[in-house]
Amino acid sequence: MPDVAFVVKDVSDADDAEKLERALTRLDFVNGVNVDPEKGLVAVSYDGGEAELEKIEGAMEEAGHDVEPSPGADPSVG
Repeated sequence: MPDVAFVVKDVSDADDAEKLERALTRLDFVNGVNVDPEKGLVAVSYDGGEAELEKIEGAMEEAGHDVEPSPGADPSVG
């Protein structure tokens, strides 16, 4: 189960964080999500590989967020 972290600077409050968390947990392969709006970080645990990672990024963008991998994150792990 890979873990990946993203920098999402435009999560404004707890309601926004909850909305993003719901969007990600709707994906069948996502096992856990932790959104930290204060730090602008989203951590995701999921089953799969690159294709699933792209779907996670797409879901965050569809929810209206600008997404980039966290510094030091290696999305190819897993």
